[in-house]
Amino acid sequence: MRSVFPKRGWIVCAALYSGLLSSAVMAQQAFGTQAQAVNEGLFPGRFESATRGERVLGLWYAYQAPEFGTATFTTCDGTTADTVIELWSAMPADGGEMIASDDDGCGQQSAVATMIQGGDHIFVHVLGYGGESSDFQLTISFWPASEPIEGGLSSAGPDVKYTDCTSSDNHGVVGAIRAYSFGTNTCNIGNQNLLWTNNGTPAIGFNMFRLSDGRLIQIGLGFAKTACCAAAGNGCGMNCNGQGGNVLGSGCLDVYGSGWNASQPRLAPRSVINAYTGTIGAFAGTSGNAIFRRCQVLDTDLTTPNALYFMDGLYVGTDDATAGNRNNNASYKRVTVAAGTRNLTFQGAMQQAVPGIQAWRDHGLGANTPDPTVNIGQVDVPSEGRFWYAFKVTSLPNGNFRYDYAVYNLTSDRSGGSFRVPLPPLATVTNIGFRDVDYHSGEPYSNADWVVDVAADGITWRSPQTFEQNPNSNALRWGTMYNFWFECDRRSTRADATLGLFKPHTPNNVTFTADVPMATTGDLNCDGRVDNFDIDAFVTALGDAEAYAVEYPGCDRMHGDVNGDGAVNNFDINAFVNILPG
Repeated sequence: MRSVFPKRGWIVCAALYSGLLSSAVMAQQAFGTQAQAVNEGLFPGRFESATRGERVLGLWYAYQAPEFGTATFTTCDGTTADTVIELWSAMPADGGEMIASDDDGCGQQSAVATMIQGGDHIFVHVLGYGGESSDFQLTISFWPASEPIEGGLSSAGPDVKYTDCTSSDNHGVVGAIRAYSFGTNTCNIGNQNLLWTNNGTPAIGFNMFRLSDGRLIQIGLGFAKTACCAAAGNGCGMNCNGQGGNVLGSGCLDVYGSGWNASQPRLAPRSVINAYTGTIGAFAGTSGNAIFRRCQVLDTDLTTPNALYFMDGLYVGTDDATAGNRNNNASYKRVTVAAGTRNLTFQGAMQQAVPGIQAWRDHGLGANTPDPTVNIGQVDVPSEGRFWYAFKVTSLPNGNFRYDYAVYNLTSDRSGGSFRVPLPPLATVTNIGFRDVDYHSGEPYSNADWVVDVAADGITWRSPQTFEQNPNSNALRWGTMYNFWFECDRRSTRADATLGLFKPHTPNNVTFTADVPMATTGDLNCDGRVDNFDIDAFVTALGDAEAYAVEYPGCDRMHGDVNGDGAVNNFDINAFVNILPG
């Protein structure tokens, strides 16, 4: 799946569009009045001619998702024209907002992917970007969260899904730490019975998150509640086969309250669980004080003004993992925290099959208001587990930019051991930060913060020790999210960020494309300086993007966007001349 990368230039354009929309005539001219209804498949279109560097008014399509899953929109291989794809929540004339976009995701063509709930609409705007009139082809694909099979079920084999949470218990404070437990409505959406083993599979680990000041962090972590015995209820929207006890029948619902899920002898250390293989090892069923083994949160983390709070739960099922259904087992829900008591109240619906990191985008501009500048994606370790990642770049009043990254380990037993963001020459980096979440109640893992190394070509956070030095060193293990951030004097471009693996593996890292600081705007020859040697490169970038790419491989043409309007065109000439020395 290709990640969603809103380009800042088009975000600026979205703000510009908001002003234009005050005029119905302008809206009609700029956006048209109708969108073509489409589903999956190939859809031809045509742009009219325009001067290079100018946007060509595009075509609109309305897509409705058949169910929860990932929709992809691409013009790759469908045209030689320079295209842009924008995804909108509704038509602009109806008050819609742009939620994602891509420019040059595959050569000069574009590709955008987004997760979408069943029945929801996405409005797709396909634009040309200069050049002659050209035909294009929009390709729309959809991948359900789980491929549909017979009987109205969602998966082949057993497939555990955390479908709702309707109860929570506040277990009070010990020292500075408060603890919570959560209820579970659990469905087996597979076509085979799911093992439900006393003090064993499946196990669910609970977390809490806080969203404030534009950043989502994990503030709470608990042990994993193991199974007892399953009911065989209806309520999953499927045909329950009526089997319970030591299995959760195909299509069946099992409900546990937060009080039962707080039983400490059933709470397994995460260290005995392998989320990729689904193995759940033996553990001592002991009890302790009120917060022992439960989802622990620093009490002061619950008092941030204007913050939003969320919980999530992530199941690990032995036979679920064997069947290859491990990656849809996390769900999250928003909660509010009562002043004084700190009791939790649930808000809205459970967001099924997505972990808590998704809340950053879904609620980034306020409760139920998505932040389109938060980019969400997934990356898989070859022949192993999955990580989710998110990133956001914020323009600061002092002219610098804040770079925020979050990585959530969904199912990787190899775990994250380092995270690296590349830096351009002569970039100035300040206010470097890191946030993890503490293990507790006898888990063997270290809570020592990651070490940060800043070099001329990159900034790296890493575990204090390697796996060989200490297998229990602090690593990004399953069901946890770590944050990384810094400020920089350079605006963003796209490049690979690198997540190093903690346990030995081949390969020893995975990469994903993210927003990172770019070389100096105006540094068209990529030597780390803006000087007279950039003039020829600027002229080439201005006149012929393809020739520039050939003559200056590895350089970003957008360095020529000196006036910051999201395009390289004649309006950049004066700005470029003004930054040249002497």
